[in-house]
Amino acid sequence: MNRVIGKSAVLGVGLALVACGPMDPTVAGEPELSSTQQGLNVEINGSFESAPAGVYNYTILSNGSTALPGWTIGGSIKVMNSSYKTAAQGTKSVDLNGNGAGSVSQMVSTVVGAGYTVRFALANSPNCATTWRYGTVTYGPSSASISNASGTWAYRSYTFNATSTSSLIKFESTSTGVACGLAIDNVTVTGP
Repeated sequence: MNRVIGKSAVLGVGLALVACGPMDPTVAGEPELSSTQQGLNVEINGSFESAPAGVYNYTILSNGSTALPGWTIGGSIKVMNSSYKTAAQGTKSVDLNGNGAGSVSQMVSTVVGAGYTVRFALANSPNCATTWRYGTVTYGPSSASISNASGTWAYRSYTFNATSTSSLIKFESTSTGVACGLAIDNVTVTGP
């Protein structure tokens, strides 16, 4: 952040530059950060708390369902209550395999060129707690394979530089033909 004081510019690092003559206001102006709030979570419903309660320990949601605010559902997923699997945060988490492989995704507002961190808790669903399950996480312009064989929550983090004003965050199961898979919870996307 730059501030003009008389004929000096005070930079955010505590250094004062003194010059003779008037300052060019375009040089000392505030940087344009658009309407994106900086340093805050930019995802919606990252702990899946705004989800249907269901009549059992979990609710299966299928392709196109709008019952999980902020998220687009592909294939089939389970929204699990803590009575079925203790959540990493809050009372709900998502199994990426409902009646088969599924996904959850959302577009988040980003600033081109800015760095972001995607962080989430990963475990397996209770019925396959010690079986290897596989998936993919997409974070902005990048993606990575994820796998797990434990029912215990562990955090994963991925970083990216935004290449557009909105970036895709997507978690997708690649474990096909099974009704239990990778579980995710407490998704955060933090920016500059």
